[in-house]
Amino acid sequence: MSPSVHSAFSNFVGSLVAIVSSLMQAIVALFQAILTFGQSVLGGVAQLGQTIIQLGLDLFQGVAGFIFANFFILLILGGGYYWWSTRAQGRGGRVSTRK
Repeated sequence: MSPSVHSAFSNFVGSLVAIVSSLMQAIVALFQAILTFGQSVLGGVAQLGQTIIQLGLDLFQGVAGFIFANFFILLILGGGYYWWSTRAQGRGGRVSTRK
């Protein structure tokens, strides 16, 4: 009876070790997947930034690009001022009169 109890206990301990080992491997794999996902997201954001900068450099080269860039900046500033002024009027730009 002793050898069978000993072998059963040995199998039980071996199974527990295998379960713990599998859980640790799963945790490490999950951590690695999270890091890989973060690296992919940051790489994509960096690539998008480089693409936008390259677009701006390609678009605004030469004299025609200079003129277009000035027109574009004026358009952005004018649109921003219009948005800001209409937003300010809707928030509290009205003067209330009391009697």
